Amino acid sequence: MSVVYSRRLAINRLCKEGDDPDGGVVRMFVKSTVKSVLIRVDADSEIGTGHVMRCEALAHRLICRSFQITFACASLPDSLEKRLRGIGARIIRLPPMHDWRSDLYAIRYASPAMVDLLIVDHYRLDRRWEQSMRSRARRILVIDDLADRDHDCDLLLDQNLHHNAYLRYLSRVQPETRLLLGPRYAILRGEFYDPRLFRRRDGGMKRLLVFFGGADPGNQSLKVIEAIRMFGDAPFETTIVLGPTHPDPDSVMRAATGLKELTLLGATCEMGLLMSQADLALGTCGIAAWERCALGLPSFVTITADNQREDARLLDSLGAVICLGEANSVGPLDWFKVLRHAWEGAIDLASMTRASTEVMAGWREAAIELDRSLCDAMG
Repeated sequence: MSVVYSRRLAINRLCKEGDDPDGGVVRMFVKSTVKSVLIRVDADSEIGTGHVMRCEALAHRLICRSFQITFACASLPDSLEKRLRGIGARIIRLPPMHDWRSDLYAIRYASPAMVDLLIVDHYRLDRRWEQSMRSRARRILVIDDLADRDHDCDLLLDQNLHHNAYLRYLSRVQPETRLLLGPRYAILRGEFYDPRLFRRRDGGMKRLLVFFGGADPGNQSLKVIEAIRMFGDAPFETTIVLGPTHPDPDSVMRAATGLKELTLLGATCEMGLLMSQADLALGTCGIAAWERCALGLPSFVTITADNQREDARLLDSLGAVICLGEANSVGPLDWFKVLRHAWEGAIDLASMTRASTEVMAGWREAAIELDRSLCDAMG
């Protein structure tokens, strides 16, 4: 086993005037006037890190075009704060959130100035909070996927798969709200726009990538290591990435001792490259699901949160993933069996690659549409 901790910041070069950090694929349509953006989002072991990660991806694109970005967080691990500061964002620490009113008072006190755009990615905030923030924000973008509460916003983005996606929100927003729905609007980090990362796969399985999100509730990574040991000498290389809020990284490190074909990584900014190199991934249906699909990477997944359940079911029905079910009911033997079937060729990984790619059809064009929509909204 080799243990590697990648500490490279999300931006490894300065964004100079005229630079395009996304390789020329996504271009923002901005005016020269500096715009201010406030992002309300949280992350912890219960919430996970996916909300912050997708907001960071959007903030990265805005910062490199001279937008001033501020994150307002009541809960944020130190590792993620360091990551956000590394891309040039300002961080406002809010007191623990008790209800929407207390959160409203806290953010108004901490950030009293008017902002051009308010981005809200939080399940505990709804129309009441958003409406009260209208006096502090010229435009509001809500990122949601539950459709279980009303919103007062100019744009609403839901990147998940749903049956009748538009109908879910018609009674939740105003008629003039612009809806951006489906995986094609997934907010991916700039690295995924590099066309060199997409490669043709032959259906073989030489490299396995394991990443169960920033928190990995239930420590699925440990179960996978136990499954790999059942192979004896594993016939494939494995890379396991542990997120910043993993519940017990020491247990994973101990279990991985002696496995020569296994590499254990801490927080890394090279997930795109790791996905590109892999032939199969194990994980969940958070933001990483859309990153995998964008690169045509087939995956076996478990469900670790309620908001992943419909995505997992639909992606499985489309042939893009194989869902093993609820994470707490999946054990090492289950992982061993499905990995052995994949290694023996009993699972058509090539067709899963094709299905994954089809799920994300048009995502590059949708990224341009999202950027244009944000800039148009801010005037």
